[in-house]
Amino acid sequence: MTSYPESPWPPRRPAPAAVRLRLPYTKPFWTYVFLVINGLVFLSTWILGPELILGLGAKDNYFIVEGEVWRLLTAVFLHVDLFHIGFNSYALLIFGPQVERRYGRARFLLIYILGGLAGSAFSFLLSPNPSVGASGAIFGLIGVVGAYLFRYRDRLAAGQARLTNIISVIAYNLLYGFIMARVDNWAHIGGLTAGLALGWLMAPDYQVAPPDILQQQPQVVDESSPARWLWGTAVVGIGVALVIAAGFLRWGRVVQILS
Repeated sequence: MTSYPESPWPPRRPAPAAVRLRLPYTKPFWTYVFLVINGLVFLSTWILGPELILGLGAKDNYFIVEGEVWRLLTAVFLHVDLFHIGFNSYALLIFGPQVERRYGRARFLLIYILGGLAGSAFSFLLSPNPSVGASGAIFGLIGVVGAYLFRYRDRLAAGQARLTNIISVIAYNLLYGFIMARVDNWAHIGGLTAGLALGWLMAPDYQVAPPDILQQQPQVVDESSPARWLWGTAVVGIGVALVIAAGFLRWGRVVQILS
């Protein structure tokens, strides 16, 4: 037998085993509340008359300039027909739980309302046509999912593939909105823009907590602070307010001429 001198290098340590940890999730609540609200409001349009409900709550630039600013919010809860509410309800049922589970109920509520308002604000500024629908708020949710997947694309299972998929969904729906008549794509773009910003600014701040007596393995916790949520709300809220102000400047002169 031949002997070899002992290696001067220390023995290699085996690579640590990868451990998959479960992310903290919140049981959805507001997703289903908005589904019910949208359904009840749609039912009321058939009972009381579409002309009455849509006339009182649609995003209509003339009446908004005249002082009926609430239309920027009420339009988010109105739909014109069964296909319209059916498609938006389906999209809300897909993307709503994804956002509410990861961001929690409080952040979801802020995201949905601000996304809807941003959609109405962009439509008010850039489109002269009346419009209704929850698609601005839903595009806000899609934007949040996109921002979340981009932020954690390297830490989630199949994160890059899921990010590519959501980008494809966004591109397809925006293209569809530009091609099809009667689709308020400015509302989609406004909601998407707000959702991307809110999804990034309000994103969970995941940290790994060491195991305790009850837990056998480390736990992932969300340490994002409410102060950061309020900061994100303020940034997007100011942006929405500026877009609405620009809409008043643009359409105020037109209303004066027509009056």
